[in-house]
Amino acid sequence: MTVFKLYCLLIGYGFGNFVTAYVVSQWRTGKSPRQLGSGNPGTANIGAVLGKKFGILTLCGDLLKTILAIYICQLLFPELGRLAILYSGIGTTLGHNYPIWQKFHGGKGVAVSAILLVMYDWQWGLICLLIALAVMLISQNLTLPGIAILLSFTIVSFMKYDVETGVGFAFLTLLSIISFRRDLLALFKGQAKRVDWLKRFKKHA
Repeated sequence: MTVFKLYCLLIGYGFGNFVTAYVVSQWRTGKSPRQLGSGNPGTANIGAVLGKKFGILTLCGDLLKTILAIYICQLLFPELGRLAILYSGIGTTLGHNYPIWQKFHGGKGVAVSAILLVMYDWQWGLICLLIALAVMLISQNLTLPGIAILLSFTIVSFMKYDVETGVGFAFLTLLSIISFRRDLLALFKGQAKRVDWLKRFKKHA
């Protein structure tokens, strides 16, 4: 069983290395996403610099690679049950955040984490997404929601599932904190960018 979990990690890591933002950015501008906007190769930065439809395209690519990695591992290793989802999701997150072809400089894995939670347990996954949305609206930034979604699901995992699952999602929460460390520091210093999301939604309604 241990070797199957390792295979899931490796398969997930391979899929995770397809960081969609790099493909979209190179296609549209000929530049790395690290040369654009905030420099983060993720949905928010691509959407802010290149427009909403390219942000959505980036999001869809990151969701799709995670879904494919999970389904392949479920098909190959059915004996793992839900753990095939967990370990392939961890692998995909590692590949997305630390792609070997970009010298381990990748994204922050928010989209990957979000679809992972929904595929692991769609009901609790959606609840945790709503919690993250509430955190985003209250805090008026994009730093805390990405951490909140994983932290809340980690708590659920320890209560509803087993220790291995809880530890797995706790590890993903730690990865998220590491990825957002500079943003967290800016937030604690009062230097983080704040956005009134409700006001923005009303403006575009």
